[in-house]
Amino acid sequence: MTKTHSPETPSFLTAVRRIEALTQEIQKDGLAAFEKAEAAYVEVQELRAVLNARITDLRRRAA
Repeated sequence: MTKTHSPETPSFLTAVRRIEALTQEIQKDGLAAFEKAEAAYVEVQELRAVLNARITDLRRRAA
């Protein structure tokens, strides 16, 4: 049985691309837009948690 993710959970590739875009925004804006950078960083952390959970699940299945 294939495990699907909910519509609000991005695909692995989408999450990686979003992290990359947010990282570029943080680097570009720097401290000039601290609140925006802070929000972007929180989103990056959430996306990384999703990706880590998926990688853990894949490793568990492969074992």
